[in-house]
Formats: sequence, C-alpha cells, structure tokens
Amino acid sequence: MTLNKTDFLIIGSGIAGLTFALKVAEFGDVALVTKKGIMESNTSYAQGGIASVFGKLDSFDLHIQDTLASGDGLCNRDVVEMVVKNGPD
Repeated sequence: MTLNKTDFLIIGSGIAGLTFALKVAEFGDVALVTKKGIMESNTSYAQGGIASVFGKLDSFDLHIQDTLASGDGLCNRDVVEMVVKNGPD
C-alpha cells in the first residue's frame, strides 16, 4: 500500500474545491480527490452561473431571502450573505 502525504487534501473538484486549492497552493502541497474527472462536477453543469443583484428593483436583502428560502434550510446564512454581497464584483 502506498502512503501519500500532502499539506492539503481537498475532496471535490467543484468551484469551492478548486478555489480553495488555488488559494492554498502557495502554502504547501495540494491533493484533490474527485469522484470522476476534474471537469465532472455539478459546478460545470450549472448553466446559470452565480446569480447576483444588478437591477434597480432587486436588493441584497431580497436576494438573500430568496436564496435561503430556495435552500430549504440547508444554506449557511453567513455564506449566502457573503456570496450575494460580493456577487457583483
């Protein structure tokens, strides 16, 4: 049996896993594990991208509430707020 050592073990090749891998790569060795290929993630199948607030009739608060409601209690409010408020950037 081979034992591999790494500083960061990332499970998943979606946008979160790949973003984290890029952020920590300067601090050590990164290993990324995915169940299929690197391009086979739910992120790559998402056609709508990340929705954000751009219109005059929309607001961060409304968008946050819509996201939390559609997440059916599974969303982390702090993460939703961060993504929504930084989406236009």
